[in-house]
Amino acid sequence: MKLIRNKITFSFIFILGLFTSNILCQQYTSREFHSSLLVEQKIDTTLLMSDRPVKSPWGAVARSAILPGLGQIYNHQYIKAGVAFSLNAFLAYHIYYYEMKWRDKKNPDFQGKRNLYSWYFALGYLLTMVDAYVDAYLYDFNEAIQIAQNIERKNDQWLFELRFSYRF
Repeated sequence: MKLIRNKITFSFIFILGLFTSNILCQQYTSREFHSSLLVEQKIDTTLLMSDRPVKSPWGAVARSAILPGLGQIYNHQYIKAGVAFSLNAFLAYHIYYYEMKWRDKKNPDFQGKRNLYSWYFALGYLLTMVDAYVDAYLYDFNEAIQIAQNIERKNDQWLFELRFSYRF
């Protein structure tokens, strides 16, 4: 009976995370919807071509540390946010479940499983923050690459220009 309840709980958490990410994806990518928190901004091309990131990587890490998946929402990675939240909620639930089992029965197997899920949770939490940092640092990287190249036709000749900038 408890196994069925655990599977139902896991399914609920997983579906809730995916449902939330789908809602966010539909809601915030719509051109008509503008929130005071997530307003679509025009990005300065000089900022794109510089070495400075457009979004704050450490701000994304801080958001992801507060709530796993919030850093991904900051970076407009809504499906990743749902997966990150679902994964961390699933692992946190199992930590709690095996802690309660261990308190009731004092079986070392439950303590071992609780510790194992604690390590998985710590690893997932850390990877969520690393992913938020990388996504913020590389935010609109593809757009910067498209801006850096120029192909045009002048006087019956194709001109190709590719600019690279390095700052040491």
